[in-house]
Amino acid sequence: MATQSKQRIQTKQAPALAPNEMAARLFLTGFVCLCIGVGIGYLFGKQTAPGASAPFQAQTSSPNQPPQQNPAAAAQNEASLRALLMTNPKNLDALIQLGDLYYDQGKHQQAVEWYGKALEIDPRNVNVRTDRGSSYWSLNRPDEAIAEFQKSLQVDPNHSQTLYNIGLVYLQGKNNPAETKKAWQKLLKVSPDYPNRTDIERQLAALAATPAAGAPIKPQGTGVTSRGK
Repeated sequence: MATQSKQRIQTKQAPALAPNEMAARLFLTGFVCLCIGVGIGYLFGKQTAPGASAPFQAQTSSPNQPPQQNPAAAAQNEASLRALLMTNPKNLDALIQLGDLYYDQGKHQQAVEWYGKALEIDPRNVNVRTDRGSSYWSLNRPDEAIAEFQKSLQVDPNHSQTLYNIGLVYLQGKNNPAETKKAWQKLLKVSPDYPNRTDIERQLAALAATPAAGAPIKPQGTGVTSRGK
């Protein structure tokens, strides 16, 4: 019995090229590849050349040291915010941003003014209230700073930044370690992961070791922190 042979799958073959035509095609292919390689090399070199624009990187600053600002950009922001407030004097976001702008520039009297305008609209904003208190402290006005912090704590008794700031102002501005201990002990209780916890615990230990009540204490902290956010 004859067996049937298995048929092969047939593929379509291209006609053979003449030698001259094949050489021409090879030359054309090489030329195209060369052009592509040069183009890729140019683009790569442009991206990595010295002086090329690099991705923006935010600057990390100490909480007690406002970030450095470009004076021209700050002036432009100020003008834009003031123009916005000329149109709508009750624009809460613009009022807060203008206060922040002046705070970061070290213009604390102006910051007090614009934070105050924001608080007229939103008196329960503990973050703005705390920033206003920090501005008063920067103006060496501890009583007014404490008054603002107390108002903030009336709204949010556990606001960690306010607790830290009021403790520091009591210590540095009023020489009242008892109130400092009260504020900072509560801070560590309500915010166990507070970033400066180790420093606060060290300062509380120093306060506990103070022999005489009311004796001057030099804290290890560097100052009231901002923002209140």
